[in-house]
Amino acid sequence: MQRPVLYYLAPIIKIILFLIFIVLWVIPVAMVFGFNFLPLAGSGFAVEFYWELGMVLAILGSLQMVFFIFKIDFWTVFVRKIGAFSGFLKGTLIGFLLIALCGGILWANGNVRFAIGGISSITLAVYLFYFILVAIFEELMFRTYPLFVLAESYRIAVAVIINSIGFGLVHLANPGYTPLAFLNIMLAGALFAVFTLIKRNVSWAIGIHFGWNFAQGVLLGYKVSGLDTERALIAQPIGKAYLSGGEFGIEGSVFCTLILSILISWMLYRYRIAPVVTWAFVEAHEEKERIE
Repeated sequence: MQRPVLYYLAPIIKIILFLIFIVLWVIPVAMVFGFNFLPLAGSGFAVEFYWELGMVLAILGSLQMVFFIFKIDFWTVFVRKIGAFSGFLKGTLIGFLLIALCGGILWANGNVRFAIGGISSITLAVYLFYFILVAIFEELMFRTYPLFVLAESYRIAVAVIINSIGFGLVHLANPGYTPLAFLNIMLAGALFAVFTLIKRNVSWAIGIHFGWNFAQGVLLGYKVSGLDTERALIAQPIGKAYLSGGEFGIEGSVFCTLILSILISWMLYRYRIAPVVTWAFVEAHEEKERIE
């Protein structure tokens, strides 16, 4: 039986509503900045830090609004206490290893030179918390309610692709953005979505996202999606941008494309997630296994 058009439009409408709620919550956040009473509010990095914190609060407020309207909760949209901390730690390790692997390949291929940088322990700790906030904000925005409503109505592959395209598009304004960088950001979004759907806990995606950004920018000294940070090492790209990543960082390299593609393919094979699988089928299968 063919489903009505509204059935397929409903997830998009719900996501648009979610985005409207985010905008409504951003207004008071922006007003706080307007009063300029926050400590160190005049410094550039402090503004970025406060902004990320404000956006996390805005996302949480927006989620509460959709919960009230559609009668769902954090558990439904993959924000779960059980295994959250361990999932975050394991995800962080995965993110670190992925960046180390990509950086190692670039170094072995002669596409990067590393120099000693300089960063204090206090600055290191501040960046650690900053990138945790970035990961929480972006993952709560993309891999919670939006991913749930997409997976609920579309096949898993379609849900992941739409979610990943949206993730890639929000980075369009980043410096040094290229079509290859867009593809890699999409693949990163797909990896985060696949982990969230498999583990039923967004903490894994938050951990991978954090580990990826922190290791790339602060430890290895690459630009993070085209943006500079203070760093322990300084990565100096060598050669053509599609190999070295150029001004965008590791995410602008074809080697990043290869690593992400391999990991996503392995995850889909490992957990036997076929492109035609639906969310309803996954939930029914899990319920059957739990009963048995």
